[in-house]
Amino acid sequence: MTTLSKPMKKFSPVAKAAMDYYQSQATRLIQAEGEGHALARFRQAALHHFVEQGFPTRKDEDWQFTPLSNFLKTHYHFNGVSQFDKASIAKIKPPVDAWHLVFVDGCFSEALSDDLVKLPKGVSIESGKDALDFEQGFRVFAKHEDEIEQDAFGMLNAMLFDDGVFIELAAHTHLDKPIAISYVQTLKDHANTTRNKIKLGVGSQLQLIEQYVALDDACGFENSVCEIELAEQAQMSQVVWQNLPDQAMYFNNQFIDLAEQSQFKTHYAGLGGAISRHQNHIQMAGDRIESEQNSICFARNQQIMDTRTYTGHKAENGLSRQLHKLVLTDQAIGVFNGMIKVDQIAQKTDGMMDNKNLLLSNKAQMNAKPQLEIYADDVKCSHGSASGQISADQIFYLQARGLSKQQARQLVTLAFLMEPLETVSGAATQVWLQKALATSVTPHLN
Repeated sequence: MTTLSKPMKKFSPVAKAAMDYYQSQATRLIQAEGEGHALARFRQAALHHFVEQGFPTRKDEDWQFTPLSNFLKTHYHFNGVSQFDKASIAKIKPPVDAWHLVFVDGCFSEALSDDLVKLPKGVSIESGKDALDFEQGFRVFAKHEDEIEQDAFGMLNAMLFDDGVFIELAAHTHLDKPIAISYVQTLKDHANTTRNKIKLGVGSQLQLIEQYVALDDACGFENSVCEIELAEQAQMSQVVWQNLPDQAMYFNNQFIDLAEQSQFKTHYAGLGGAISRHQNHIQMAGDRIESEQNSICFARNQQIMDTRTYTGHKAENGLSRQLHKLVLTDQAIGVFNGMIKVDQIAQKTDGMMDNKNLLLSNKAQMNAKPQLEIYADDVKCSHGSASGQISADQIFYLQARGLSKQQARQLVTLAFLMEPLETVSGAATQVWLQKALATSVTPHLN
């Protein structure tokens, strides 16, 4: 095996112990696969970068407000034996008519998923394990490694992922109902490391629903990477619902490549986890592409919720829209960082990014950094961020119409959070999200 270089940075004893632990887990996988295997070489390269870079600290600008001390204290285990009641998992599937796929503790469950043999013509769905059985299949999961090597959790995913899903739609394929993927945690302190690939052919259309949830209070470590490719004139809408237990860890990196006249829309709702970090990296590399990114987060107690976007306009006539809202109470910390970059060739770009935050406690903390980087001269771009408390006039107005103060606060807060969900595709999906949001948030709005 290739000798690894020693770390170039100094790490705390806790961070070093965590690095050593995850290095040992990756080494075990590499040895089992054999050094000549494409996947083993892939893991080895990621491990090399991880050992050199290690985990970020608060001295790293992108992690200044997202400390990892609580994450580093727990060494999450792998290959646990899941114990669950099938009926319990069936109950937590999204209540929409869809093709349902289920992952339990990071592994695809054929028994709990719909029969994929019945998929319509032009749709291919494979588990990541099946796709990785041959080298060509492996390569489709490895397109964004240069970007992933800049992120510690992206490298961890490359080192340790064991399963995922590969979804491909042939040209001009339109699914009549969504694909819904449930990632379910059932084990305490278990690492669930999935890697997904979604590829849409010319003119194809897909609605995707993803949810990250747990049975009872199973608190694990969710570390996902998803690569999405849309060919010319393809359309995709995505919903990601994350409602893990309070002590869970959630890190998700999405890389989206869009071709000419394609349309991509994504909605993220984050409610759970001690630390959650959701990132979208979008490249708009063709003429007349449209992208929309919306997110909502509700953080309480000492939760840390971090949402990040990068939107690269690389061609003319691109349209991008973003709306990100966070509600913070107790001693919660919210982070938003968004970048719109417009290349010199990307004339006639129309990009808008808006971040709005509601603070329900004087001890809550919001850190926002919307950014524009523009190299073209014929563009229309804007960005903004605003944070504040509920207006006393709003509360007074609602109390004057018979609502209690608590009811008024609940109504204003839920209305604030509902706005980004107004453009969710599919009436049934939108209703499910709105009800789930109200059910999850209302008990914490005293």
